[in-house]
Amino acid sequence: MPVDHYQEILAVIITVVVLFMALLCVMVLIMFNHQRRKFRYREEKKAMSEAYQKQLLESRLEMQEETFDSISREIHDNVGQLLSLAKVQLNIAGQTTAVDKDLLEDIKSNVGQAMTDLRDIAKSLSSERLQWIPLTQAVSQELQRIGRNGLMQCYLRTEGVERTLPEQSKAIAFRIVQESLQNILKHAQATEIEVLFDFADSGLSICIRDNGLGFDIEKTGTGGLGLQNIKTRAALMGGHVDINSASGEGTTIILYIPYD
Repeated sequence: MPVDHYQEILAVIITVVVLFMALLCVMVLIMFNHQRRKFRYREEKKAMSEAYQKQLLESRLEMQEETFDSISREIHDNVGQLLSLAKVQLNIAGQTTAVDKDLLEDIKSNVGQAMTDLRDIAKSLSSERLQWIPLTQAVSQELQRIGRNGLMQCYLRTEGVERTLPEQSKAIAFRIVQESLQNILKHAQATEIEVLFDFADSGLSICIRDNGLGFDIEKTGTGGLGLQNIKTRAALMGGHVDINSASGEGTTIILYIPYD
């Protein structure tokens, strides 16, 4: 066989080997990148899960702290005043020889209202309360508590058929609403609060609107640490928050949460 023919066969073999090695290197690189992406995905998923659990724990602790603060104010402002008034009325009744039936009825009414308020407070102390009642009912109780001072008109509306959120999302969503309401009480100087639950097919939208002072979003950027914290929590649930406000025109916060 001629030498040139051997050289051609050798060249073909070398070419095939080189191509095979190149293909093998490409496959190794693809597998390496795939494994690296899988590892990165697992690490990111683990980090998100840890962040979610941390936010969930913080939300529950903050809910309890906010509930205790509200209960302290309510006992002082409502129950304490009712019992003090009943004590004064009893002193008046004890100083008279004749029985004043109207005064006794007022005393019974005040003591009865104080007992009713205390029962409501006892119910709100339960750490498992949010697990057994709908989210709309929990928010309704918050609005009732805010409206008891007579300085704020609170309204709750729902659209669509209420659907149950996962327990963890429910806890974080309630804390977001609770924090938004507290921001209104502290900063907005509002006289009206409206909360709208819209149970659409794709997810739940919660709109929290007030008629307070509002603020300039462009000047304040993200609206401060509190509003940024709300956005972060919503993102961990796979949702998002839109904040609309202007000076003198109140503030509207719209929270969107997917069902799954």
